[in-house]
Order: sequence, then structure tokens, then C-alpha cells
Amino acid sequence: MSDLKDIKLTSKERHRVLLRALKMNDQADRGYTLRITLAGVLSLAGEYLFILLISSITNGIAEGRELKELLISTAAISAVCFGAQILIKFINRRESTHKFKHDNGLTKILNDKLMDMDYVHLEEPDMQWRCDLCNSYLGSWGVTGAAEVIGDSIVAIARITIGVVFIVPAVFQKNDLSGFGGFITSPWGFLAAVVIVTLSEIIKNLYFSRKNFSVYKGAMNDKDQMLNNSIYFAFANHVVKDYRRGKDIRLYAEQELILREIEKSTEKCRHIWQKAFLKFFKKYSYGMDLMCLISYGVMYGYAILRAVFGVLSPGEVIAFMMLFSRLLSGITAISNNMVNLKISAEQCKEVFDFLDIPDEKYKGTIPTEKRSDNEYEFEFHNVWFKYPGSEQYVLRDINMKWRIGEKMALVGRNGCGKSTLVKLLCRLYDPTKGEITLNGIDIRKYDYDEYMALFAVVFQDSKLFSFSAAENVAASTEFDPERVEDCIRRSGLSERLDSMPNGINTYLYKDFDEEGVEISGGEAQKLCLARAVYKGSPFIVLDEPTAALDPISEHDIYTNFNNIVGTRTAVYISHRLSSCRFCDEITVMDNGEIVERGNHEELIKAGGNYSKLWSAQAEYYKDTAGALFE
Repeated sequence: MSDLKDIKLTSKERHRVLLRALKMNDQADRGYTLRITLAGVLSLAGEYLFILLISSITNGIAEGRELKELLISTAAISAVCFGAQILIKFINRRESTHKFKHDNGLTKILNDKLMDMDYVHLEEPDMQWRCDLCNSYLGSWGVTGAAEVIGDSIVAIARITIGVVFIVPAVFQKNDLSGFGGFITSPWGFLAAVVIVTLSEIIKNLYFSRKNFSVYKGAMNDKDQMLNNSIYFAFANHVVKDYRRGKDIRLYAEQELILREIEKSTEKCRHIWQKAFLKFFKKYSYGMDLMCLISYGVMYGYAILRAVFGVLSPGEVIAFMMLFSRLLSGITAISNNMVNLKISAEQCKEVFDFLDIPDEKYKGTIPTEKRSDNEYEFEFHNVWFKYPGSEQYVLRDINMKWRIGEKMALVGRNGCGKSTLVKLLCRLYDPTKGEITLNGIDIRKYDYDEYMALFAVVFQDSKLFSFSAAENVAASTEFDPERVEDCIRRSGLSERLDSMPNGINTYLYKDFDEEGVEISGGEAQKLCLARAVYKGSPFIVLDEPTAALDPISEHDIYTNFNNIVGTRTAVYISHRLSSCRFCDEITVMDNGEIVERGNHEELIKAGGNYSKLWSAQAEYYKDTAGALFE
């Protein structure tokens, strides 16, 4: 797992990142930032109208105004306040109903990147961790937080501006006081109070809050914390909640083992965060409390002194203190948001770095030929390959040719490079050296999507999803029912299909449907074969899809599927040589190289690697059969 980068942004970079975050929020849900800002402004209007109402009532009572006059003014202001609240409710309701759309829109942007990303990046060791991190950074501290903090800052500026406009008339009232009273009641006294409060808030937020964030970030960046957090979620989400693992857990009494691992990871994370919290409370918490005490002490003390010196009426005292508190909250919000925007920009940068991972694979522009004769020829020309970040070549100087209609087999020991070769053929990777051609043209020059459509591959770890059987086979929500059923039956699942409650529309597994059916590993592989047949590609690859089955069952499936393939090219990858005897040509690989090619009889006579592997496996099958029937 990689360490979290310590991102340092200049002011210009921060502005650019935050602007992009606003655009991303708008892409997820148009008008998101505008709505939350408008709701804040309307709420602010309601606050000041309420202050005006309280001040008016208090002054009216103190001045002995008639009840009718008080009721009329109260009703007028209350009506305006009510109207503002109705608008706020409407905007908040709209915001609440759009919350799912907004959050889902941000997640979709991230998922779209994952779906379109070069496969080579998906296999990078820290890619899953980066994806999980970015997913968490879409929230209130990251992309969403950028819009919310900017909206809150706009409201804070408006709060300060309106507060100053309301307070200034009281500040500039003329009086005959001198000395300390004259200073307190003068504009200079007000300015002094504002400066002290502002400095206090700036120190609190730009020093103590930043230190607090530094402690928080240190805990977040702690490698042990990230590792143990990953362990916890791996067990909690992918083990405990996965009912398919329940059999093994109960049969092998693994409950204590799993719960102990969860408890250990939780305890380690708790210890790291406890140290962080203790550090914060010992060093910075009291400083923040002191700054708050200074701010509120100066604010309320100043208002009380002005009242004592007789320059404020009872209603004005209440209004002045409430206005001053709003002014203080605006200053607090601005200074606090300066820190929050820094945090948000750093997290947004992590998201954008992920979204900006370049697609290094050249997608090509040449359309693949739509040949009626299905005459396709693939050829490897001196192909070498090593995985990104590795110095060791997995494939070395591969030269081979395949034509449509041929049945080919790739055999060899585990780890000899068979699956890697197929991934190169399908352009999941590109060769490090050399080239692969289709009808004499480098496959990198073909349109990527059209080229991928030429292949149907069944890997040994091919996955089915908790969708209907038809959707799994067709790999789409739109499908030809008769064709789907035909492919399933041809793959050897007729009896299983007839037992399904809703036929091809029966859901696999019970994640989304109580009537979903559980299927065995062998049945799952047959459905994957049906999916490959349904795609109708001219080139089919079976990459050890039956490795978990016994040799006889594997041979039966391959033999049956050989009849289904027809005139299309089929490549069978297996380390069980008996399953590939029917192929036109067998290619033997060892240590990333092609060491032999020929049919079964030719390779047996040659006495090379294939012959030795065949003899070893034949002896194993003979010994196993003897043991079984003694």
C-alpha cells in the first residue's frame, strides 16, 4: 500500500482545483452550488428579520407604544419572516430530493473512470486503495465540501456586510461623552473591538485549527492506520456479510479467528486516533477555547459598555449584541473556511489526480474488417513483455500464427506465460517489444472497441453477477430470449435451466431477488461458456475455465464446446494435456518462451517438454484411479 501523498498546493493551484470541484458538482447535479448558497442567503435574511422583529418589539414596549401599533409591526415583520422560511423550506426540500442524484452523479464520474481506465492501471497494487480513498474524498471534506464551503463563505461575506450596515448607524451616533466612555461609544472603540475579535478568530482558525488538521492528517496518513482500516473493512464487508463464505466459516469454526482479526485492526486504529486526540487536547484545544473566550468577552463586553454609557436603547442593546454575534460568526466562518478550503483542495487534488490518470494505450482508428468469409489471421512477431514496474520479462521472443477455423491449445506449467499471452492478444496489455498483427496490420492501429469485439474469452476466474441468467449470458439488459436459451442449453445446462422458477429471467444468487438461485462452480463456468457463444465473436479463448473440475469433466466440456465453436478459431489454455488432444495444433510454453509446436502425436514422438508432461500426468491419473478403486 502506498503512503498518502503530502500534497502542497500554491494559491493559484488551489483556486484552479476548487474551480474544477465546482464544475464537477455542477456536472453531477446542475445548480448544486447555487442552491446551497441561495438557501444560506435566505436563511441569513430570516436571521436579520428576526433581529429586527425582537428589536422593534423591545423598543416598542420600552417607549410605551400602543398595542395595536406593536401588533401591526410584529405581524408585518413576521409575515416577511414566514415567507423567507417558506422559500428556505422549498429550497431545502429540493436539495434533499436532489441529494441522492448529486451523490450518485459524483460516484458515477468515478465509476466511469474505472470502467474506461486501461486495464494495466487496474492491476497496479495500490489502485483499489486509491479508488476507495477518492470515493471517500467525494464527500463533505472533499468535492462536495468544496461547494459547501464556498457557498458558506459567500453567505459569511453577506453576513459580515449586512451586520456592518446595521451596526454602523449605532456606532456613528453623536454623544458628548469623553474619556473612556467617549472612546467606547466612538467608531474607534467599535473598530478596536472588531480588530481584537478578528485577530482572535484568525489565530484560532489559522493556527490552532490548522494544527488540529495537521494532527488529523497525520493520523489519516499513518501507514498502520490505513492498513488496519483496510483489514477491518475487508473482513467486515467482504467476509462477515458475504453469505457464500458462511459454509467455510461454520465448518472450520473460523468465527473466533475472523472476529479476533476485526478486533485487532479496530484496536490498532483506535490507539492511533487516541494518540492524535490526546495530542490535540494537550496542545491546541485550550488555545482554541481561550480565543473563543476572548472573542465573546470582547463582543458582549463592548455591547454592555455602550448600554451602560447610555448610547443604546433596550431594543438596540439586544439587536446590537445579536448583530455583533452574527458579525463574529461571519468572521469565524471566513477564517475557518480558509482552513477548510485548503483541506478540501488537497482532497480534491487527490480525486482529480485519479481521474486524470492518462490512458496510455493507443486506441487506434482503423475499423476492423467485416469479412463475410471470416478470414482473420493473427500473428505474433518477436513479442516480448514485462509487467509495469518489473524488470523481468514474462514473455520472450514469441512468434506464432493463428487462422480462423483452427483449434489451438496453449499448454505448459503454471506461471509459464499462457494467460499473459492471451491478455496481449486481447489488448488488455500492449507488448513491451515486438508487435501483434491482424491480417498483417499492427493490432494497435485498429479501433480499440471494434478490435475487442472480435474476442470472447472465458477466464478461469470469470465472474457472473447477481442479475438474471439472460442478462449474464447476453451481458446486456436487452437480449434475444430464444438465442439466450439456445446458448445455455448448448453449454450443457438444459436440466438446470428447466428447474429455474423463471427460466432465463431467473436471478442468479439471492442478493437482489429472494427467488434467486444458487449455482455451483461448474454451472457458473458453463454459463460463462454460454456467454462466450452468445457474443458471436470469431475468436474464442478458454483460459483454464474448468481448472477446478476433474480431468474427465473438463475433457467432456471441451469436447462439447469444440462442436459449438464450429468454424471459429478457438484457443484452449490448460495445464491438463488430455483436454487438448483434439486440437489442430498444440503450442507448448515454458518460462515465457515457446518451446514446442505440433499436434499430440508429433509432440509425443519428439520426446520434449510435452511428452514429459504427458507422461507425468498420465502416471498421476493412473495412480489416482488405482487408489480410488482398490
